Amino acid sequence: EMPKKNDPLHEIEIALIRRWIEEGAKDDTPENARQRYDQEHPPVYTKPPVITSLDYSPDGSLLAISGFHEVLLQKADGSGEVARLVGLSERIESVRFSPDGSKLAVTGGLPGRMGEVQVWDVSKKELTLSAPVTFDTIYGAAWSPDGSKISFGCSDNSVRAIDAKTGKQVLFQGGHNGWVFDTAFNPKGDHVVSVSRDMTAKLTELATQRFIDNITSITPNALKGGMAAVVMHPTRDEIVVGGSDGVPKLYRIFRNTARKIGDDANLLLEFPPLEGRIFALDISKDARRIAAGSSLNGKGAIHIYEVNPEAQIPKEIAEIIKKPTHERNADMKAKLQKHFDSSIKTLATIPVPECGIFAVSFNPDGSTLAASGPDGLIRLVDVSTGKTSKSFLPVTISAPAKIAVKKAETRETQDKRSPLDSEQIPEGRSVVKLSVVPAGVIRIDNPYRYAQVVISAQLDSGDIIDVTRIAKKAASGNQAKISNTGIVRGVSNGKTHLEFSLAGRNIKVPVEVTGMNLDYIPAWTKDVNPVVARMGCNAGTCHGAKDGKNGFKLSLRGYDPIYDVRAFTDDISSRRVNLASPDDSLMLLKATSAVPHEGGQLTKPGDDYYKIIRAWIAQGAKLEENQTKVEKIEVFPLNPVVQNIGAMQQMRVIATYPGGETRDVTSEAVITSGNGEVAETVKGYPALVKVIRRGEAPILVRYEGAYAATTVTAMGDRSGFEWIDPPSFNPIDSLVAEKWKRMKILPSEISTDLDFVRRIHLDLTGLPPAVEKVKSFLADPRHSQVKRNELIDSLIGNPEFVEFWTNKWSDLLQVNRKFLAPEGAKLFREWIRKEVAENTPYDKFAQKIITATGSNKDNPPASYYKILRTPEDTMENTTHLFLATRFNCNKCHDHPFERWTQDNYYEMAAFFAQVGLKADPASGKNKIGGT
Repeated sequence: EMPKKNDPLHEIEIALIRRWIEEGAKDDTPENARQRYDQEHPPVYTKPPVITSLDYSPDGSLLAISGFHEVLLQKADGSGEVARLVGLSERIESVRFSPDGSKLAVTGGLPGRMGEVQVWDVSKKELTLSAPVTFDTIYGAAWSPDGSKISFGCSDNSVRAIDAKTGKQVLFQGGHNGWVFDTAFNPKGDHVVSVSRDMTAKLTELATQRFIDNITSITPNALKGGMAAVVMHPTRDEIVVGGSDGVPKLYRIFRNTARKIGDDANLLLEFPPLEGRIFALDISKDARRIAAGSSLNGKGAIHIYEVNPEAQIPKEIAEIIKKPTHERNADMKAKLQKHFDSSIKTLATIPVPECGIFAVSFNPDGSTLAASGPDGLIRLVDVSTGKTSKSFLPVTISAPAKIAVKKAETRETQDKRSPLDSEQIPEGRSVVKLSVVPAGVIRIDNPYRYAQVVISAQLDSGDIIDVTRIAKKAASGNQAKISNTGIVRGVSNGKTHLEFSLAGRNIKVPVEVTGMNLDYIPAWTKDVNPVVARMGCNAGTCHGAKDGKNGFKLSLRGYDPIYDVRAFTDDISSRRVNLASPDDSLMLLKATSAVPHEGGQLTKPGDDYYKIIRAWIAQGAKLEENQTKVEKIEVFPLNPVVQNIGAMQQMRVIATYPGGETRDVTSEAVITSGNGEVAETVKGYPALVKVIRRGEAPILVRYEGAYAATTVTAMGDRSGFEWIDPPSFNPIDSLVAEKWKRMKILPSEISTDLDFVRRIHLDLTGLPPAVEKVKSFLADPRHSQVKRNELIDSLIGNPEFVEFWTNKWSDLLQVNRKFLAPEGAKLFREWIRKEVAENTPYDKFAQKIITATGSNKDNPPASYYKILRTPEDTMENTTHLFLATRFNCNKCHDHPFERWTQDNYYEMAAFFAQVGLKADPASGKNKIGGT
């Protein structure tokens, strides 16, 4: 019988349900995802909730306010609470009174799990309808003029409408390419307008469920970001829309001209812009006043405009509007702007420096505007003066100490990492000495600070091995604790010491713990962003990708903190953080897999990473004013040598900040091996490297845009090795020999005279030696090194050398006919040949090219700028060619593997933007490469 009108469950599914029942029908819903509130157990607030929606009742007596798990009904003047309508939906996205004021529509849901439409009987304070829709919160409720239907937008890119009594779906339109954030019925109730972050406002016919038209321009790249709000004119088929560009616009919804690519012919008025992105709009009942609220980076604005509802568009302006935007000349644009300015009066421009504005609503007579946002404060603005007449919180704030702490928040989490291979001192060897890094006092100054120790043992053979995991560890008091992998954490304030012992050898390290009894105040830049980066949230394969993931984008590896904090706290009306209930923040629910998350479980309630993020949200989720970035990082030990294959080496990473502050960031730093066949990092164990076979592996360490590198050398079994000093003819030979000796590598023998004469000719001239020269060289009885040096001197600068290196540099400098023509290419190549023949020093050669001016015929090195015609191309080629640095990865974001930033890219490009190109009078009308 179930499910109705669908195929029955498969026998495998039935067997699974039966087994669950037989095993006790245990509810394993994560603790932080369970339902906890109802009408008898309403939410208790320790901080005000984020206000995403406001609406006055038609009679002006009530103000509906979105809360956490509830809608708050207040007296319209803010003088007192009328009711709390507690429902299933955790996050409320919109509240709207029905046209007669008897019902209240509420849209929202459980983020990432369920969407819901609620309908409440206002007089009885009872829920009359709960309609689950989609698997995420839903947005933008709007009543049809007769009060029989409710439209709304969904995160599956659809706009829908349901019967307000039965919940039956009466409209589905999936034409959008992004989440639909707001909807509106036209005055007749036969069409629905929807706006989306796909940058369009679409018109849908209700009866046929048919997409009719894009109301806004469809010109590619004409629109500047998604749309978040739409409000319908009370009596005319016109809408006001607003979104990311901060510019409210008035459109007619039915087209009266033929559609043309590039036109914006439905536009009637364009209002003065707000600072930030528009999240909320409203229009007064008499259609004379329009209000907009915006938010950006923790600051907001409210604008109130006045328009003449009876005004008509002059014929000349109508003709200009019909034209595609790219066909409008300067005069047309000026006339259009003059029309906008004369048709609109800005009554009030109200900055809100303390927070953004997510909701606005006019009272029925248009005299008062209610506005609110993430701080939960309701501002009642006198429209005639633009002054705030009253501010109030719609909830009662309780002291945090009165709120019970969840068990999940304090429990010890089980270590589910794969166990490490057993380790021991090499057979037949004894420990001569133990050493510890850091060697001085270990200082821990808050509950989430730690120190990674690296314990090394010197053996009787002279070898030094990592014994961090096998040495015995003990603390003299209860001020600190240390894990088996060597991570020291504070427990209580005070001084103590740690003792390490192995094979009869001991060493002590002092520890000083402070700040354990103080409130922990994390900063985004120094505390939270490193955690987000370590969990991989802003990696290039996740939300740090060019287009983000699932509509959520972060800067790659956290290089832009302003952008990232905005993404968490401002986007979609602060969807991802819940200031009133931090544990219900989508930022944490996703990371803990309490809600479906493609990235999997990245932390658990009770883990340090969870607690750090939670503390940041609980304290307001702000970006600190004075951001402190890492100056440098260091990795220890430097260039370690691991003697045995399969052995491991613990690394330690220290970050240094301006002012000299240092912090152990071993667990948050990302360590990668440049040679995975020789050494690899051990999954789940921070900064632990395991050697796989003999060789060298460069190790790159990255933390918050800073980089450090070291080399792990894997020796393997080299028993019986005896070093023999090779011949040394210069200081470089000596340095190379020192490394061979350290790695216990015997070099090959010195090349024979026959091999040498062939190799040096190919290297310097690109040609094999003539037979006669080979015979002459071999027959020369002098010492091999003497005649080799003499041969090198004779080859450098000879005609073959000059020709060979002229060709090399011509290739590197892209000498070609495409941009230089045959004449110019010939002149540039001849100049290069002259410089090579004259043995011009490399720095002088580069300087002549980079600083070249004038005609490329009179001064051939100026051809460099005729070949590379844009600042970006010139800069990228110059850094690559002359500095051996690839400078194109950091065009779109900070370089993922180097210290170069996006700012560096455009600063360098700006330098080359000073280069100008103009026609050479001597060339007449000749053109090459289009110029």
